Amino acid sequence: MNNNGILTKATLATSPILNWEVLENRALPSPGDADAFLALHMKDGAVHRFAVEVKTVVRIETLRAQAARSSTISRHPSGLVVVPYMSKTNATLCQEAGLNFIDTAGNAFIDVPGCYVYITGKQRLEQEPVGSGHEVMGSASALRVIFTLLTEPNMPGSPIRDIATKAGVSLGSAAKAMEGLRRLGHLSPGDTKSRRLLAVDTLRTEWARNYPIALRNKLKPQRYAPQNEWWWKDVKLQPEEAAWGGEVGAALKTSYLQPEQATLYCWKDRGRLLMQHRLRPDPNGTVEILDAFWTPPSSSAEPIAPLLLIYADLMTSLDGRNREVANLLRKDIFDAETTS
Repeated sequence: MNNNGILTKATLATSPILNWEVLENRALPSPGDADAFLALHMKDGAVHRFAVEVKTVVRIETLRAQAARSSTISRHPSGLVVVPYMSKTNATLCQEAGLNFIDTAGNAFIDVPGCYVYITGKQRLEQEPVGSGHEVMGSASALRVIFTLLTEPNMPGSPIRDIATKAGVSLGSAAKAMEGLRRLGHLSPGDTKSRRLLAVDTLRTEWARNYPIALRNKLKPQRYAPQNEWWWKDVKLQPEEAAWGGEVGAALKTSYLQPEQATLYCWKDRGRLLMQHRLRPDPNGTVEILDAFWTPPSSSAEPIAPLLLIYADLMTSLDGRNREVANLLRKDIFDAETTS
């Protein structure tokens, strides 16, 4: 199991008690060795943020060193160790040392202001067979396939080869993703033409949750500074060139949001776009450009990303406005994807 798979399974295993959200790396000041960033949402509205270190092998010496380092460094956000399995002995060590952790079996120790959780003794999960289904949410190729199935109404009943071509993945990757979805209960049995997605809303939610973990960082995200904050209003994009995601995409579809950040998914070379709109590289810039990972639309379409991706972008933002708009739009977004 890779790091993304461990993180995905651990957050899911502890989610009945802990309400996790994956955050964008750029939004947090944090130690450079963090593998990911999580936010823990409390019932009273408070949010605790964690810099995550994923460990594939748990050793007492490593835990002691980690605990010693955490005790001598004032960290914001807090540290969180994510592992495949934490034994009772090691869990006790973490609890005594104040080292936050979660594992894929559902064991956890979280000690932050307003939240104390200590769960231990849950049994180690048996090794899952290849193709059991759970690995699909930690695979970038599988997430591309799932996105295609969710945003192209006729795709679930198409041949695997057509799905692979549409998603931009290998035939083997597409077949593995489809089998994984079947084992998870998201794909009906039967022949190709009768095949359809099941528990679609749950699948959309899981896709949006795992997109920032397993796929987004593979799209070569880079940040730029514009000449002025309203530059995007004057941009005339060709649909096959680029598409608006995030705040601008939401603003163009609704009247709920005044964008402060711009997200562009680009199919063509970024150079012309950067020169044309005078965007200069800036790690703290308000413009983010990523590679588009779905098939370009027809020339008559709006230059706006599929609504599911806009929803995922809003949900991965630290801005409370964006999460509020995402929640307001959730029903409309999901209904629109079903009928588009």
